[in-house]
Amino acid sequence: MKYVVISRLAPGVDSARKAFEVFLKAGLPAGTESVWAGADGKTFVNIVESETPDIVASSTYAPFFEASTVIPVVAVDDAWIEAIRAAQANWG
Repeated sequence: MKYVVISRLAPGVDSARKAFEVFLKAGLPAGTESVWAGADGKTFVNIVESETPDIVASSTYAPFFEASTVIPVVAVDDAWIEAIRAAQANWG
């Protein structure tokens, strides 16, 4: 399963500095495809492939983020399209 994880860095230069130090030591969680910092330099978007959200990575970086959102991503295949069409047909 893939997850999109959106995290916003907590305010303060110390948060950014300490988060970067931890990042240099710990790196990205296993299965992470990409990491992007948003245009504001405080919002990070990761795409992670894992059976469950990584609790270790969450615990490692949690002190430096004021908020994190985890969004499960599902593949859009023919079965998914048919399920959506069936649901729409029942909407009335």
